[in-house]
Amino acid sequence: MDGERISLRLEREDLELIDRFIEESEEISNRSQLARVAIRSYIEGVSSQPSQGAENRISIVVPRPAMGAIKHYVRDGVYKSMVEAVESCVREHFITKEYMETLKKRALEEELNTLSLISD
Repeated sequence: MDGERISLRLEREDLELIDRFIEESEEISNRSQLARVAIRSYIEGVSSQPSQGAENRISIVVPRPAMGAIKHYVRDGVYKSMVEAVESCVREHFITKEYMETLKKRALEEELNTLSLISD
């Protein structure tokens, strides 16, 4: 990999935390990769100018049993990635057929109200 090298001093507890995280992760394989991902994520999260797609991103803490289930589904090929699994769950829960029908009905009512005001 081409890139510049930086040095970082961490306490033993922080290194142990990092190493445990990497051991449990299926997406992060080493400390350097974790540092790159974490730094980019932090900067995008606190930046006053949102990066591409940042306006519809959130960070969540997933309960351990749910995380285990998601990892299992990804390993079994039900989903391509953890992100896809979470996106699918959000879509299924928040964008139901009933909700979409409610949105359509509300838009139609607003349009009818606008037309009524114009004709008065």
